[in-house]
Amino acid sequence: NLVGFKRTLYEWSMHLPAPYELGTEFPLALSPTLLPTRLSELVAAVKKLSASGVVRVLLTKHGAIYFRDVGVQTAADFSQFAAAFGWPAHEDIGNPVRRTVLAPNVATANEGPNTQPIYPHNEFGLSPHYPQYVLFYCAGAPEQGGETPINSSIVLYERLKETVPEFLNALEAKLGTQYHNADTKQGVKYQLLYPKKPRDNVSSPGTSVLQSYGKKILDSDGVEDRRAKIEKEIKRLPTATWQWENQSESNQLGDLRVWQRLPALQKHEMTGHMAFFNNMVSRFLYARANGTLQPSHISEDGKYQPPCFYGDGELIPEHFLVNAYDIIQKTSSKVTWQAGDVLILDNHQVQHAREPWTGPRKLLASCWD
Repeated sequence: NLVGFKRTLYEWSMHLPAPYELGTEFPLALSPTLLPTRLSELVAAVKKLSASGVVRVLLTKHGAIYFRDVGVQTAADFSQFAAAFGWPAHEDIGNPVRRTVLAPNVATANEGPNTQPIYPHNEFGLSPHYPQYVLFYCAGAPEQGGETPINSSIVLYERLKETVPEFLNALEAKLGTQYHNADTKQGVKYQLLYPKKPRDNVSSPGTSVLQSYGKKILDSDGVEDRRAKIEKEIKRLPTATWQWENQSESNQLGDLRVWQRLPALQKHEMTGHMAFFNNMVSRFLYARANGTLQPSHISEDGKYQPPCFYGDGELIPEHFLVNAYDIIQKTSSKVTWQAGDVLILDNHQVQHAREPWTGPRKLLASCWD
């Protein structure tokens, strides 16, 4: 019972391959039963739909729901729409991507240049603290391009198992010793650099150490107090290790380098299937685009942009990641966006990306647990 909503045709939906049921639409497209819909009516319908358990059932089956013609007009509208699902709001810890908050639990999506793609990834899959649900709202449609490709992490795992089982075996074997746990497979290592820049810095799409870990820092805090508060925040992520670098008279706090060693393969509890849950392919593709696949991983403009490593620090062979990206491209659907549309992703089950665009495209994001 789709209280207040109906299934609708979406030309870019595809049918997911095994292990999904035959004919499973991806994404599933829904629209209000009656148009136009007032915001209060829309929010009430969403609350009923979610409280009945239908939304979770649909997300488990399809992985992605594309709400079309819902008439969401502002960030405040989107905030109410997203909150109506009744999930706990996700708190960012150490997010390396700058976002501007526009309404309760609503912020801009990645603010990187419109000429650059964002490669396939699970939202914040390079941290143990990631959202369960990711909602995107189209506040402004692009003139050309700007699609959001989506792909199933479960299908990706199954195809990798068929084509390069040795890759998955290696991810399971490269556990290292510090975080060895027989119940998890901590097979991938990420490295993130947070420079010391002002808290209000907007010169790049990345975040500074103060923007990522400095939410409790006061302007009156000295260097040691600042460092202690930042390190306390990092310790909320049990898989993180870190070091301070580049301290000087003009940069007394220093830049912060953080490593995360995490599972690359995780069981999706609702479906019972294994998922290729990580940011491995996106890190590889960024490094390839910047010519930093090989040591020292320094780009022409001096930035350290390494690809991904196995959990023991060994560089992951390039051909495995090329193969993974090839599978993604062959099994992806895409969302083309019209103003007012909302996309919901089961983050554990679905990866997303972004194509370059022209025109006034603007996407807002809202993350929930």
